[in-house]
Amino acid sequence: MTALLLTAPWAQAQTDTEDAAFDDELVHSDVPLYGYKDNLVPEHFSDDDGFGCMSRVARGDWTLKRNGLPDDDPEWLRLQNYGVMHCAIVESRSHSRDRLDESGYRYSFFVEIGKTRIANKPVELWVLQSGTRPGSDYLLLARTPANGIINSFDVLQSRCPATHRREGPNVDIWSTAYCAINGQQNLLALAKSMATRPPLGKLTFVGEIKDKQLAEPAAPASE
Repeated sequence: MTALLLTAPWAQAQTDTEDAAFDDELVHSDVPLYGYKDNLVPEHFSDDDGFGCMSRVARGDWTLKRNGLPDDDPEWLRLQNYGVMHCAIVESRSHSRDRLDESGYRYSFFVEIGKTRIANKPVELWVLQSGTRPGSDYLLLARTPANGIINSFDVLQSRCPATHRREGPNVDIWSTAYCAINGQQNLLALAKSMATRPPLGKLTFVGEIKDKQLAEPAAPASE
């Protein structure tokens, strides 16, 4: 039997965070930190005319542009509504808008987790809680308080406190490190700390889903 060998010149190995100007560590909880008593967005409503789900955050396609990277190389997020009986975001991610329909999806929510002041100005602290099982990932967000539909957030850096960092053996070039935050107060403390630093980037609403393609993505990434 002949084995196929792939070869390439030796190069200096780089880790995920080597020479990074901004801290962008994965923040994860063993179980979701926020549930229906925590003002999840979207939220359920009912009145004399009917019932359904409403959202302060625009639904459709968004870009996540990290500072220090080319403007033409964003990460794309597609945020759809799950339905009218059960309110949740169907979240898909891809590095190409045209491939969002092919990406796995997770059930997610925006949550305003607290407030702070930066340069003596009020700031709302939010997270995008992505996934329900096993646990959730968190994107730390901030915005200046304002009325109306929300169509942009500052994305905060995420520098994990040493006591919360988890790491197994590396798998080839891929790091296994992440930030284990398993309490609301710990997550709020991290967000307040990160809000004092320059933003990691910007999460911006681009528009409705092209061609009104509202079909559920191909397969779940997690429950």
